[in-house]
Amino acid sequence: MFLQTEQLLIYGAGLAGRSIRHALEGRGHAVHGFLDRDATLQETDGLPVATAGAWARENNAAAARVIVGLFNPQVETGGVIRELQALGYGKVVNIVELMRDYLEGEAFHYWLVDPRFYDRHADRIATLRASLADTTSQALLDCIVEFRSNGDASVLPPPDPQQYFPEDLPRWPQALRFIDCGGYTGDTVQALEAAGYRFEALATFEPNLAQYATLTSNLKHIAGAAHFPCGVSDSNRLAGFDPSLGAGGHLLEGEGEPVVCLRLDDALPGFAPNLIKMDIEGEEPAALRGAGMLIQQFRPHLAISVYHRPEHLWELYEQIQALELGYRFHLRCHAMNTFDTILYAIAE
Repeated sequence: MFLQTEQLLIYGAGLAGRSIRHALEGRGHAVHGFLDRDATLQETDGLPVATAGAWARENNAAAARVIVGLFNPQVETGGVIRELQALGYGKVVNIVELMRDYLEGEAFHYWLVDPRFYDRHADRIATLRASLADTTSQALLDCIVEFRSNGDASVLPPPDPQQYFPEDLPRWPQALRFIDCGGYTGDTVQALEAAGYRFEALATFEPNLAQYATLTSNLKHIAGAAHFPCGVSDSNRLAGFDPSLGAGGHLLEGEGEPVVCLRLDDALPGFAPNLIKMDIEGEEPAALRGAGMLIQQFRPHLAISVYHRPEHLWELYEQIQALELGYRFHLRCHAMNTFDTILYAIAE
């Protein structure tokens, strides 16, 4: 907790910082202002905004407590913390410490949760570690758990730049029969093409209609591809969709923009995929259930996002392993702060 004489500040006046302010004030913690690198900002949600340097020059930084409210794949938070410490701020709280010391029991976004959650599931994490097929994956899992337990980003290795086809893993088959769940703008297909892959068959699913339009335009040169403006789940139904986060758009139940969800088993019977990718904002467990027959029959390689929920790190492995299809499992992270962590299930 913090002393009443301290100034409580949040570094980051964006969506995460504003959400943190709301959660803190809901628990009786008065936030006095935001710090942000954008020197043009002067006010956010009624609170003053200043750069860290400007605030330190005009106030007693040693008497301030700063919560680093940055939660995204792009920012190296360790550098921000070092900058704040160099400017003389008395106490700098990383986002994991925030969940442990200020927001115990609070539900947040993606993998962020009270770090004691990982302690409670240590046995399942150990089982996952023992099942990973290479030491790089095991070391990465150790680093992910350590970072999510104490918030020290310096323990993390650099992100792997080759998302969905890491150079140190076996190459995917040629030609690809690829199902892309969470097709976004077609960027994964374009990256695979740039890496020399060609497509014998291609099906993409993208429920955000603006992104779907870009996807179909970007991939119109691929003959015979099937593009679905739909979500993917374990039932064929009408659901809601929240597109406000762009690439992080996700399904809702009972609200949001209407969107059709499909089971892959029903949408693509007989497609015979040899690679399925899923990056669908937390719907991965349901989508895997809805693709059970395809996976059982054709045993495709799988590239499944495991960072949208904290428990997905081990539960998605458990779900695939329960199919008893003899996959070899690898873990790679392709963005900062353990975003874009992918479980690769490779069929031997």
